[in-house]
Amino acid sequence: MSFRIRPITLALSWTVLILVLLSVPGKSIPRVAIFEFDKFIHAGLFFVLTTLWLNALAAKSIAKALVVLGFIIAFSFVSEWYQGLLPFGRTADLFDAVADSVGALLGLAFWGVVVALRNLPKN
Repeated sequence: MSFRIRPITLALSWTVLILVLLSVPGKSIPRVAIFEFDKFIHAGLFFVLTTLWLNALAAKSIAKALVVLGFIIAFSFVSEWYQGLLPFGRTADLFDAVADSVGALLGLAFWGVVVALRNLPKN
């Protein structure tokens, strides 16, 4: 008997992880000044988030993929607004939402390449 985690479970778990990380007090987050390293972290988190949700919901449908992408980009901006509401050292940063959105777009591109490669004729 093999154990397999469903794609939706992975996507939901990653979303919860992001929400938890967004809720950590700002003073608890180490500052790294190398090329605005936190923007790469934002992009990476949302790259993974996007690929997980696309895998869970979009199958091979570009229309569904674009809907998922729209929700994730909206989530990136709403999450920054949410951080601005927190009373313990978190701030809203438009550039974080832009980095999140870039990560989501890269996730969509990656997913598209994977889907295309899976559909190549097998010789």
